[in-house]
Amino acid sequence: MAVLPRSGASVRHSAHVAVAVVAAAALCVVAEGSAEAAPPATARVGVVAVPGRDDSYGRSALDTLAEVVRGDFDAVSARFDTALRQQASPEVLRKSWEAYQAGFGRYLSHGEPRQAVTAAGTVVSVPLRMAKQPGEFRVTFNADGRLTGLWFLRPGVPVS
Repeated sequence: MAVLPRSGASVRHSAHVAVAVVAAAALCVVAEGSAEAAPPATARVGVVAVPGRDDSYGRSALDTLAEVVRGDFDAVSARFDTALRQQASPEVLRKSWEAYQAGFGRYLSHGEPRQAVTAAGTVVSVPLRMAKQPGEFRVTFNADGRLTGLWFLRPGVPVS
């Protein structure tokens, strides 16, 4: 499930916004693992993977995941940048997390965060151990450390 990253590319932005605008559609997409449209071939240029680093972005991603797991969606929303906060409510987050758990099972634990730097910001992916099948939690941070995107995914969705 995607919850609205901010992007300069209107095509990518529209693909992300569609999920929050139509919450019912987002709930259906969650089981598939991603609401992102396939990125253009050039979108992955400049992605630099930095596995195993637990820097401030990794810590912030894990703190955000902890807020999601305990149901504190107001706290998660407070981490959003202005554009994302205007597009996604705590209620949309709650419904998305509930739908994700309906498909993947309840949250059990998580692995080490993995970081990648892209043109859109710093992306942190956290593998999830869910009751029915593995999943992935992913967030994107801007240079100010605010969230510009948040996703509940199936494992293996490429960073774009």
